[in-house]
Amino acid sequence: MLFDELRNGFYAEAIKNAVSEQSIVLDLGAGLGLHGFIAAIAGARKTYLVDPSPILQITESVVAANGLKDRVCCIQKTIEETTLPESVDVIVSVFTGNFLLTEDLLPSLFYARDKFLRPGGTLIPDRAEMEIALVSAPEFYKKVIEGWTEGLFGVDYSAVRQFAANSIYYDTPEAMVPILLSDPGLLQEMNLVTATEAACRNRIEVTVKKSGTCHGCVGWFNIHVGNNWLSTSPLKKQTHWRQVFLPLAEPLDLTTGETVGIELHRPEFGEWTWTIETAKARQRQSTFFSEPHNLQLLQKRKDDYRPGMGAKGRVLQEIIQRIGRGESNAVIAKGILQAFPELFPSQNHAQSFLLKLIEKYF
Repeated sequence: MLFDELRNGFYAEAIKNAVSEQSIVLDLGAGLGLHGFIAAIAGARKTYLVDPSPILQITESVVAANGLKDRVCCIQKTIEETTLPESVDVIVSVFTGNFLLTEDLLPSLFYARDKFLRPGGTLIPDRAEMEIALVSAPEFYKKVIEGWTEGLFGVDYSAVRQFAANSIYYDTPEAMVPILLSDPGLLQEMNLVTATEAACRNRIEVTVKKSGTCHGCVGWFNIHVGNNWLSTSPLKKQTHWRQVFLPLAEPLDLTTGETVGIELHRPEFGEWTWTIETAKARQRQSTFFSEPHNLQLLQKRKDDYRPGMGAKGRVLQEIIQRIGRGESNAVIAKGILQAFPELFPSQNHAQSFLLKLIEKYF
């Protein structure tokens, strides 16, 4: 991403136009901080680089190497855990995942906007669109869907096909070689300045422009960066973002002039569900069916489910209590090994389990 010159060129222009000598800037999900550094070099009075990843420790070295320690501050936390001493004038983010909603980063952008951006402040980007088109992609479809029916070393894997057909695939135009059978349709518009939810529940109709066998849809997004639109379309110069392929369970032969309905549902942190409908056929698929489900586990997702305390839950409870008493890692690991020998075959297993929890939550 750091070397994505196309994307970063759009961002650099927008940042330079938005920043003044009095600007306070938040680079959200900063990583190695390129966009925040651009803001600082453009004259911003203060820039906050926020990212939970340990990579920010490297970024701090870059801050020092560029002589910016007085104007650039690194904060290794999630934005929800972050406290800033002042409101900001500009928030720069790259929280648009492939096909906009992937990775579920936009809710954190909305949180930062509502908590830290001063009234009338600037978001970069500030708007987004999702586009989709019917495509023929025979070789890619054969690779990711039909390949499961061909067998492997004499083993019949055709049972996997139904799961593969309910999966979505992120790849490049060079890999998918999509032939567009329809013009792109505008599936969703999102104003990032006012949006409160990062979800999609839309249906559009497109007209078939080229007869052929439809293997599914290809989707992408566009973002408004400063005064320009940056597109991740397969028809444009490529960025680091990938397009998404939503396959059909069974390919459809389409004829020029046909009207086809495309429906996409995707709640925040939820599953993708897509429906393709013609006058003669309707296919509905969902990533919910991309893997087998255990009824017992599904019951646990219900709002009225009352969780019980299993063995691992008791281990967690024990660890939290010991942390509260101020015990060291070594003492805690020894304690949970003695208390739960059925879960930990050795001291190393207990210590590894503990350290992963400590690193993630404490």
